[in-house]
Parts: sequence; structure tokens; C-alpha cells
Amino acid sequence: MSTTSRRNFVKTTAALGFAASVGGGSISASRLRAAQSSSEPAELANERENRKWRRRRLIYNNDGCDVMMAGADTLDGFLSHRSRPVLGTQVDSVFYCTGATTMFTHLARVGETYGDFVSDNSEAMAVHCRDNIRALKDKGHDTLAATVQFCHEQNLEVFFTHRINDIHDTFLDWERSRWKREHPEYWLNTVDNAAGAGGANSPRHWWSALDFEKPPVRKYLLAIQRDVCARYDIDGIEIDYFRSPMYFRPNLDFQPATDNQREILTGFQRRLRTIAMEAGTRRGRPILMCTRVPATPDTCRHVGIDIERWLKEGLLDVLTVGGGYIPFTEPLEQMVKLAGRYKVPIYATISASGLRAPYNTVEAWRGAAANMFHAGVDGIVTFNLFPSGPDPRLTEIGSKESLRGLDKLFAIDPRRILEGDLVQGIEQRQALPLSIPADGGSLIAGLPIGDDLAAAERSGMLKSAELRIELSDAEAAGNVRVKLNGNVLQPTVADANKLAFQPLPKYYRLGQNQLDLAAIKSTDAEHLGELTRVEADVKYHS
Repeated sequence: MSTTSRRNFVKTTAALGFAASVGGGSISASRLRAAQSSSEPAELANERENRKWRRRRLIYNNDGCDVMMAGADTLDGFLSHRSRPVLGTQVDSVFYCTGATTMFTHLARVGETYGDFVSDNSEAMAVHCRDNIRALKDKGHDTLAATVQFCHEQNLEVFFTHRINDIHDTFLDWERSRWKREHPEYWLNTVDNAAGAGGANSPRHWWSALDFEKPPVRKYLLAIQRDVCARYDIDGIEIDYFRSPMYFRPNLDFQPATDNQREILTGFQRRLRTIAMEAGTRRGRPILMCTRVPATPDTCRHVGIDIERWLKEGLLDVLTVGGGYIPFTEPLEQMVKLAGRYKVPIYATISASGLRAPYNTVEAWRGAAANMFHAGVDGIVTFNLFPSGPDPRLTEIGSKESLRGLDKLFAIDPRRILEGDLVQGIEQRQALPLSIPADGGSLIAGLPIGDDLAAAERSGMLKSAELRIELSDAEAAGNVRVKLNGNVLQPTVADANKLAFQPLPKYYRLGQNQLDLAAIKSTDAEHLGELTRVEADVKYHS
């Protein structure tokens, strides 16, 4: 269900009397009962329902490193790094992160503020962080309060995003809080056990992740949330469960969380929801609750998140999904259906860490966004994208309408190594490289395309739609048959291991496209070679 349709649903139920009317709007009777059971007055519950459907074309995730830069020791300098560049763009919401789970750049009363473990000989980022926080404090400023005030002055929604189990302190010692140092029994692993664990693609490598089976861990993190909700005029909270998605010991061995562990995390999320509701009630304006989770229900369950139950119980107002590491091929359909079923807006992530070279182009960002909108999301989350000036990625990718008729690049994502790489085996099954059988059997690969190229050709908008592939070697490229959605393609360019094709626009499908690659002549080898790159380069007439 689209954003417009969902908004119409709320209005229609009110008009037909299927909801209890309060003030200027309405919510369903079941949601009203849920809100009241959480001690939230009906009027605020109704306002929450309206606020959750506000326009969010782009959610700008700011990782909080603005205070770690030179010149951020004044309010003007601080705001110039990350906040002011979003003005005049499609950014409607700012999700502001102030640290790594228990250590923050804001002036925490629960949790700790960066600085205690930074010396003058530390890396420049750490020294800037310590000195700038102190300089801003001396001038009466606080990173979170300043960002909230700026956003509200500019009519931007602002959430505090809490990376609820961040592991940057595994390799950045100055980010590890005193609380974590004093309680190694709360870690999922130890430094000794992490040694030789296989590097960044092994969960055991990220030894500093917290063990959520430990009640003191959950108690401390809930207290941090109470402090933030009580002292800052935020519009909402995002609990970032994706960075990093490790909460229970079975995941260290790539095993799924147990039912009991999922129950623990559901209870934790219930308490977070209650904290936000109670704080919103005290101030007379609701605090929305958002979570960022892996992009599929199966992956969520693997790490301990029963996402359908959370949605069914009304524990979320807003849902953000994915890490942005496989933005072209993120499997969003199941989560979009779930969000639609429970009337929750959903936003998918595109990360500059995922769209690295050769895909660090505006055309690639447009293609990834077009795919996500076609999958049914309500908007886009930008992650690790921090332009210092005007940038088309912040002015073009926030809606289907603004993307229409713009050149795009569609691709099959390359495999990425993730921090605490639990999702790689589940969500990156189609990531490249993929092996082509040598015995004449087919490799089937999916290429999502979020533009209707056949319709664009009929309207005269489409200029070209070249399909390009690369294989691991020239011998494989000379012995491969390629089909697109059942249509055999003949290369127009064959350059060593690179092939280019000009398929008829009608050969392309809106949505999932099927590439079928097979050996023309069978060989005795185990594989013909590997498919290492697939791109559809789409160009429109101006």
C-alpha cells in the first residue's frame, strides 16, 4: 500500500466511524486501546498516528562525526559540517547519532561523553571530538540539543538514532566506555577468542558487542533512553538494531537466536516503546518509535528480532530497513508487505559504503532508489552520505516523480564484507561473483530494474538501455550464451572478458529481470568461469 493510500486509509476509517475521533484526526480502535494500555492519552495517540505519516522523502542519517572535525568548536562551525548542507534538498527528516551505544557526543547523564580516554597523542578525530565537545559545552551548547534546535527551526523532523550494539570500540579504543571496560562479562566475546577469528567477515571478530541475555545490559540501555527522552526535544527515537546486528551468543557461530532470545529482545523493545510513550505524555507531544532492522523477516529472526510480532503489537511507528550494502538487489518485498499489513511506513537504506567505486555515481544512486520505490517503500534513508555542498543525490532520489526521466545505472551488487557479517549468507545470495556451470547448465541471476523501459521507449523518452557484463576471463566470455528474460542476446561489443548488448526495450521487465548464462560448448572444468559484473546503463533524452 502506498503512502497516499495509507493516509487515505486513516482518513477513510475516521469518516466511516470505524475509529474513535479525537481532536482533528482519528486512529483505529485497536491502536487506540494499545496506546491507552501504554498510558498514552487518546489525543496523543491520535497525534502520533498523524505524525507517523508525515512526508519523509529522504531520511538523512548523520553519524555524528560532525563534532569530530576541525572547526566544529563553535556552533556555526559544528552546524556547517553536516546540518546546513541538507537545506534546500529532499531531506525531510534527520536521524542524528551521537555515539557508540554507551559513549556519546551529547552531554549524557546516563551513559558517558567522549573524552576520558583521549590523550593529546590520540588520532586527530579523537582529539577534535574531545576538544570540540568541551568547547561547545563552555559556550552552552550540546551536539544533540543544537541539532534538534536547528532542525526544528528549519521545519525538519529530527530523531535520536541509537546504535544499540555498536562495535566501533573493537578497533577504536577511545570509543570504549568506562562501563564496558569495567564489565567484560557483558561482552559477547573476548579479545583472546576473537584472535584468528577470520577477520571482519566473522562475528567472533567483533568481540565488544554486548550480550542482550544479560539483564544489566538491557537495564543500562533503557536508562540511557529515559535520559535522552526526558531531556531532548526530539520528534522520535530510532533504535538501530542493524549496526551491528549481534545480540546473542549463537550468532557468533552463525547459528540463529533461540525463541527465548527473541522473547528477550521483544520485551526490550516493549520497554523502549513504553519509555518513549511515557516521556511524550509528560511533555504533551508524542515521541515516535522507529527501528532499523535487517531487510528480511528471516534475517531479523536469525539475530533475535521477531519483526512481525513487533509490528502486530504496535511497538513501532516507523520502520527503516537494510544496511545499504546491497542497494540494487536488497530483497525488500516481504518487509514491505508486512509494513503495509500493519499500517507502518517503511524506508530502505542506501549507503555510500555500499555504493563504492565503480558505483559511486549519481546514476547508480538513482537506479538503487528507483528499485526501492518500485518495491514499495515510502522513502529512502541515506547512510554515510555527507556532501559538503549541493549534491544531486539529496535533491533527486527522494521520490518516483523526481527520478522520472533521469539517467540511471542498474546492477547486480558485488558481495560486501559487513561488520559482524551475519546477514551476508542470507541477504547476499545473489551478490556477485557467481559461478557459471561448465556442463551447459544455466546460471540464473536476477537484475532488478525499477524503470519501465518498454513504456519509456513507447513514449519516446528512452534513448538507450545497454546491458553490460563482465566475466572472470576472456575464455569464458568467448564461450557463454546470454539470455535476458528468455531472449537470446548477441553482443554488440566483445572486449576480452567484457560483453555489451543492446536488447530491445521490450525485452526488459519492470521489476525483476532474469539473466540466463550457460556454456555454448560444454567443458570438463568444474566451472566455465565467474560472472563478476552486470549493469544496465539507461539513458533518457533530455
